[in-house]
Amino acid sequence: MAEPDEGPSDATPHVLAVDLGVRHLVAGVVGPDGEVGVRDRVVPPTRQPWVALTRLVDRVLAATPEESRPTVCGVTGPGPVLADIGEFRSVTVTGWEGVPIRRLVAETTGLPTVISSTGHAHAIANAPDDGHLIGLYLGDQVDGGIVRDGQLLSGANGHLGAFGHLLVDPDGPVCACGATGCLDLYAGAVSLEAQFGREVSRVPDATVDRAGIMVARACASLAAMLDIHRIVLGGPVVTALGRRLTDAMSAELDQRSRLVHLEEIHIRAVRQHVLVGGAAVARHRVATGGIDPAPAVTAT
Repeated sequence: MAEPDEGPSDATPHVLAVDLGVRHLVAGVVGPDGEVGVRDRVVPPTRQPWVALTRLVDRVLAATPEESRPTVCGVTGPGPVLADIGEFRSVTVTGWEGVPIRRLVAETTGLPTVISSTGHAHAIANAPDDGHLIGLYLGDQVDGGIVRDGQLLSGANGHLGAFGHLLVDPDGPVCACGATGCLDLYAGAVSLEAQFGREVSRVPDATVDRAGIMVARACASLAAMLDIHRIVLGGPVVTALGRRLTDAMSAELDQRSRLVHLEEIHIRAVRQHVLVGGAAVARHRVATGGIDPAPAVTAT
């Protein structure tokens, strides 16, 4: 299993990226090289978080130099995403129900805006141009995406990739979704921090070992079911736990990948700023003709 790396970069115009998390609302401008420039974040208030969001976006844009002005915006958050009406409907991140995020951000910024689940964005950001990939994002909640022949698979209603609700422990506790033993309970930041009242990086070793076992089970099951052998792990839980997590995965993964068609599973852990995913989604939509970017500012 490889060491975490910094992931790919891309060569497209500046993008305003926004992420709606449980602990922080984050906004920033991602440059053509994939580097996050001007950025800011706030703790979301319990009431009317969209007010804090619009102020955050305004501050970032006000601090952005003219030569780095974004021409498109990508917003990510925990799924499921109702893309047709531009809303997020998460079972773990509340406060955004009924809020037309895409329209709100577009009106605030004046930019063409797309929204995506954090998991889909992670998969797009790390996908090869014409290959296959499973993206597994361990963030506030566990999410993911599947790329086949370089294209994100969305499913019948756009919700493909809700890997946080894969059953990994039939005797496990009850999840917020109402089922038992979901992966999110063992590898999602919100669940881990709620169990121990401390940051993910400080959870006990036994908990990290258990998380590694459950993530390995999910990876082996997904690879067996989808016949895709390249899996990219990302998100703040991966960053916080690092080798502790990937080492804990090894034995379980070896035990569950002994079929001939699973011998070539390759799992890579990446460290990427959460805004890289939002930028990748926006660039992907521009490249595929889904949206037209605003005119770029020409420096004088």
